[in-house]
Amino acid sequence: MDIIELCNSQRDVLVDRWVNRFFASYPLDSKGFMRTNRDRFANPVGETTRIAAAVLFDAVIGKEADAETVKTALHDLVWVRAVQDMPPSKAVGALYLLKEILRSDIMPECLKSERSGGKILNEYLTMESRVDTLGLMALDMYSEARERVFRIRVEEVKQSQAAVIRLAKLRRERETAPETENRGVEE
Repeated sequence: MDIIELCNSQRDVLVDRWVNRFFASYPLDSKGFMRTNRDRFANPVGETTRIAAAVLFDAVIGKEADAETVKTALHDLVWVRAVQDMPPSKAVGALYLLKEILRSDIMPECLKSERSGGKILNEYLTMESRVDTLGLMALDMYSEARERVFRIRVEEVKQSQAAVIRLAKLRRERETAPETENRGVEE
């Protein structure tokens, strides 16, 4: 059995462990909810994380994956974390937790196999390189997402300030309008 077959055979367990490590980066009160509630409408963050992690895991282990699907999954995962105002190390760092899981669950099995030669090590290092590549892509996406969130917030402030200024002008016009009418009558 090669490393890709081994990862495939343990896919659900490994992805679930990885997803739980993602959830561990959230505040204590929301972790349990994300882990237990599988309703995509009640828990969209949890569902997005589960779906994205499965797609990204397949890409890391070398399964045929459409580049656009992988990019979309990574974007969805990063966007959720960027909107939540997480620091970059926490938002993107969760991707690298897959390396720890692979090292602890997959590498020992590979080293036990009869063919634990250079080929398996090269396949494993290739998987780690894919994780690194995803991490770098995620960092770029996180930066873009944070910039977009910032621009949206600035626009909201501008719109609310414009509304306040319009209301103030209206109020001032109403307050000065009777005085102007009264002065014309008095003269």
